[in-house]
Amino acid sequence: MAVLEFVKGANQGVQQEIEGDRIVFGRNADCQVVLAAPAVSREHAMIRKIGSSYYIEDMGSRNGTEVNNVKIKARTPLKDGNQITICGISMVFYEAGVKPTLPEHMTASVLEEVDDDDSSTVEATIQPSSSKHILEAQPAERLAMLLEVGTELAQTLRTEDLLPKIVDKLFQVFRQADRAFIIMEEDAKLFAKVVRTRRPDDDDKTRFSRKIVNRCMETGQAILSEDASSDQQFDMSQSIADCKIRSMVVAPLVGRAGEAAIGVIQLDTQDRFKKFTQEDLRLLMAVATQAGVAIQNARMHESLISRAELERDLELAQRVQKSFLPKKVPHTASYEFFAQYESAQEVGGDYYDFIPLSDNRLGVMIGDVAGKGVAAALLMAKVSSDTRFCTLTEPDLPAAIAKLNEHMQEAGLLDRFVTFCACLLDLNKHTMRVVSAGHMPPIIYRAATRTFEDGCTNDQTGFPLGVVDGISYECNTLSLLPGDCVVLFTDGVSESKNREEKDLGNDGILAAIKAGPMNPKDMGQRLVESVHGHAAGRKPHDDMTVVTFGRVT
Repeated sequence: MAVLEFVKGANQGVQQEIEGDRIVFGRNADCQVVLAAPAVSREHAMIRKIGSSYYIEDMGSRNGTEVNNVKIKARTPLKDGNQITICGISMVFYEAGVKPTLPEHMTASVLEEVDDDDSSTVEATIQPSSSKHILEAQPAERLAMLLEVGTELAQTLRTEDLLPKIVDKLFQVFRQADRAFIIMEEDAKLFAKVVRTRRPDDDDKTRFSRKIVNRCMETGQAILSEDASSDQQFDMSQSIADCKIRSMVVAPLVGRAGEAAIGVIQLDTQDRFKKFTQEDLRLLMAVATQAGVAIQNARMHESLISRAELERDLELAQRVQKSFLPKKVPHTASYEFFAQYESAQEVGGDYYDFIPLSDNRLGVMIGDVAGKGVAAALLMAKVSSDTRFCTLTEPDLPAAIAKLNEHMQEAGLLDRFVTFCACLLDLNKHTMRVVSAGHMPPIIYRAATRTFEDGCTNDQTGFPLGVVDGISYECNTLSLLPGDCVVLFTDGVSESKNREEKDLGNDGILAAIKAGPMNPKDMGQRLVESVHGHAAGRKPHDDMTVVTFGRVT
């Protein structure tokens, strides 16, 4: 049976038997060989067995298929040892099903042989396809040590504790090492995160070769240099020779097979009689594999802890924000009220309030802070407290809103503004004064004529709060008769989008309001349900608030 061995990219080191007369490569989960890369087509290429021969053909993919680095245009016969490449993922075809070269557990290539004068360069590289196979290759004593290291690393879930422990264990395993590093990449720069040295007089213990580290990370291969001080290939005269390093091993830290390296482990020695060997190289690769997984697990654990802390903070912020909103709607003999608030995120920037005032008056407020999330919620809290202060200390509604605007200006939040609508309801006279600061006008339903009108005109609508300093606001006064209703909402209602990115709009709002009993509670609930139905399960892009009230007697 023929075999494919993955030698580069995803699935590296995996061997895939070719069963049956055809196998399909692609991104689709139904393919016999799934290649999980965005550039791979859903059904990319296919190998067919015709008689006793095998052929490969591209299935009309976007990026093509290569055999021995040549893009194929038609069905192409496969020969033993041919290399197939699909979007950077390479595999070798073996017709007899047996790879004729190195053992299954590793691939190795000699970069430069040792010279007769005993001044060698990088001697070999090694790349494991499975840490299990590397462990199996170790003598019993070292295997026991590796298992001990793995057990101890698995019990440490904080990166700041884990990295020093890894280096300490390396010094226990590799007695000839004078220095040990863990070097990691942050913001495209290399940093020695942990350094250990056996020589207290080593005054330059943090110097390392960036060239070797970069190569190790880019190729994912462990590197052995028997005599690093004479290694001219990596131009290490400053970073290595000055430190009198005689031998070194470097291994990549990889969390999961097929993933990019997150850093490297480097060991070196200044003793020419205690050079590192290929056995040391394999052993370090085994330790590095365990360490890479341990580091990734620690990072995942820390990420989960941070996420849990953030969720607790957001949950607290949500409770605090809700404390600024009314816990219940007002109850009066002549009026009925309804309100519903939904944030697009854990916290949001919409605001509404019912503020009892002197002379049996009631302020009904609604606002929308530009943006959403935590920043908008913090500004909403300020708007809530400032609104109460301004309306309680300034009896004239337009003057109170102008005062509120001054408070916003004094805060100096130049990149933030608030659209705002204030309705001052006189429960004795059944009149309502309306001031709009850049907000959508209230919709007024007139029961006597069964018609709708705006609570204020465009000319009466002023600038949003926090935009222009020292301005005044206009006021519209109207009467409310029995059966009349007022509908207030934020743009999370009117701009709610469906799957075709179409807004609900004013037409959709009016249609929802009209589709049932014309009382505040039913009208408000229908409008909220209309927004949910229009979105059809899509996550809302903005906060939504609906406030309705009306005269019942």
